[in-house]
Amino acid sequence: MKEVREDFKRKELFDWYGTKTNPFIIVTTKLDITNIYNLGKKYQCCYGSIGYFLVRALNRVEEFKYQYKEGKIIKYDIVHPNYTQMLDDGTIGFFDVPLTDDYENFVRDFKRIEKDFKESRKSILNDEIGSIWLSCIPWFHFSGLIPPFDGNVGIPQLIWDKFDFIDGRCYVNLMIMAHHGFVDGFHIGKLINEMEKEIASIEG
Repeated sequence: MKEVREDFKRKELFDWYGTKTNPFIIVTTKLDITNIYNLGKKYQCCYGSIGYFLVRALNRVEEFKYQYKEGKIIKYDIVHPNYTQMLDDGTIGFFDVPLTDDYENFVRDFKRIEKDFKESRKSILNDEIGSIWLSCIPWFHFSGLIPPFDGNVGIPQLIWDKFDFIDGRCYVNLMIMAHHGFVDGFHIGKLINEMEKEIASIEG
């Protein structure tokens, strides 16, 4: 469910940041994803699993559920992962996977939708749901990243890099990007804390 918010309390800030060439705040942080990695290996679905748990955590930070589309500020009750996927010819596309409370059901949905996408070679998108754009750059490590952005499309993005194994733990560098009219560093700090709590709660 979504609603257009005319009474948005940060409207003045949003309008001010909207005048900037880059209205986004972009942060890269190191994240221990060992529990997700282990579970993802068990279910043969690491990419889907990382997105699942990170977006679950993101849904607990209210400010990340605001988006800017077609000139309107929209608040979603829940936002869902949208995955970037490479095809065998080196091109990419995108597909949404509805977030569910049950991890195993989500993994089944992810694998089915990913398969449909690869076979059809057409992006599978639902404009009616709020999506969080997800991607992975598994070929190298980065310490900072600025993805393509459009100031008229205020949708948060999460991108992580190649797994880094240190002393039996699995780490990634995670890029978090959100419209500065919705999100400050304080809210990104809350999001990282929620991600760490979500990951710590995972049982293998």
